[in-house]
Amino acid sequence: MKLKNLLLNHLIVNGNKQTSENLLLKSFKISQKQCFKNHREVFKSAVINCSPIVNLKYIMRGRKQVKEFPFVLHKHIRTSLAIKLILHTVNKSSEAAFSSKFNNEIMSTSKNSSNSVKTRYEIHNNAFVSRKYANYRWF
Repeated sequence: MKLKNLLLNHLIVNGNKQTSENLLLKSFKISQKQCFKNHREVFKSAVINCSPIVNLKYIMRGRKQVKEFPFVLHKHIRTSLAIKLILHTVNKSSEAAFSSKFNNEIMSTSKNSSNSVKTRYEIHNNAFVSRKYANYRWF
């Protein structure tokens, strides 16, 4: 699946795909005006910089005890999580228009200086801490 289609599917507002396409086109036009690089390459580098490689899974041990263990993510799940992290940080910020917020987030993520990149590092650190439970993997 193409990266643009995956982003559009995560961006859908109230079931209206046309609205999400318009928002995406506005943000890509803004990024094309601000940065003289190709907006596709900037978006690809942002997704690569933001995609986590490992994640934590939770299992129940008895009734009260919960164990976390790290596992390696597949490629399509990595890209999906990266897009979710970017959109989550965009929705948390309090700027005016979505297209400008999204453009600023993509630019800062492509430079490794965004909150979504920090979230990725936190995920990796949590997985590194709980690596002693990696033998609980059964899949």
